[in-house]
Amino acid sequence: MIWFYGNLKNSLESIIQLRNNLWHNSYAKTLLKVIFSAGLLAFILTKINLSILVNSVSKCQSSYLLVSFLFVNLCMIVSTLKWRPLLTVQGIRIPFTSLLSLYYVGLFANNFLPSGIGGDALRIYGSARISGKTTEAAASVIFERLLASLVLGLTASLALLFVSLPNSIKYQVYWCVGIIVGVCFFIPAALFCCSFRENTMAGRWLSQLSKYKATPTVLIKVLALSFLFQALMVLANVFIFSSAGINLPLAVHFLNIPVIMAVSMLPVSINGLGIREGMYIILYGYAGVDSARAVSFSLLFFIMVTLASLAGGIALLQRKW
Repeated sequence: MIWFYGNLKNSLESIIQLRNNLWHNSYAKTLLKVIFSAGLLAFILTKINLSILVNSVSKCQSSYLLVSFLFVNLCMIVSTLKWRPLLTVQGIRIPFTSLLSLYYVGLFANNFLPSGIGGDALRIYGSARISGKTTEAAASVIFERLLASLVLGLTASLALLFVSLPNSIKYQVYWCVGIIVGVCFFIPAALFCCSFRENTMAGRWLSQLSKYKATPTVLIKVLALSFLFQALMVLANVFIFSSAGINLPLAVHFLNIPVIMAVSMLPVSINGLGIREGMYIILYGYAGVDSARAVSFSLLFFIMVTLASLAGGIALLQRKW
């Protein structure tokens, strides 16, 4: 254990030193992201009727928004449930409440520390700090991300069977969904089909990922929970729309939300701001939703996630990381 903390301390010191050396470059990238998000969001706001946006938000039924907030937090619980068995395969056993706390900390980091350590990195650090197994913790987080992204694409693919898209956007959506599914299917498949030597750091890390091919029941469980996560995320948006009296077919949401989430993850903005609002306008516009209302729903969803992440800030302070 002393050896682990000594190595972890040295690794963190090296990372901090490297980050200090690259600080100006990192700062510039973050500044560009802020400018991009602010500029895109400002452009969108100049193109919509702000009075409709304000009116839409003010008339939303609070009871529906409360249910939406509940679904966002249920997403965190489901996320923890699907991460836990992946850790168990790696020989890491951490109490559920501690893992849930780590997930909230990660969400907080994603929302409030865009230029610092990301949420996944904090989850890896936290679980490694508790278990003493850094490589195994990293493997669990990365594999969980791969499976979650695969299910995100599969959810949108299934929804495509029930949604008729106009020709002007059909093929762009097909390409987006296809790329997500293709990439996220190819990587796990390659890990399962290949064997890795453990005489290098990369080999040891990849061999940890390949452990999952011996546990198909765990993979099925995690995939099922990932589909549940996507359903809860969609329902969180459904209730936001319903709070303003807009009721669309569920298939529309099951197509739009995964695509929006995937595009919002592109590393060109701060937490997807601007990009997400633009995607809401484009995709929900084809479903007959006014641009101003689409932006208001996007911002309300962002607020829900941000409020939920505050629990992670409290947990972060209590752990004194």
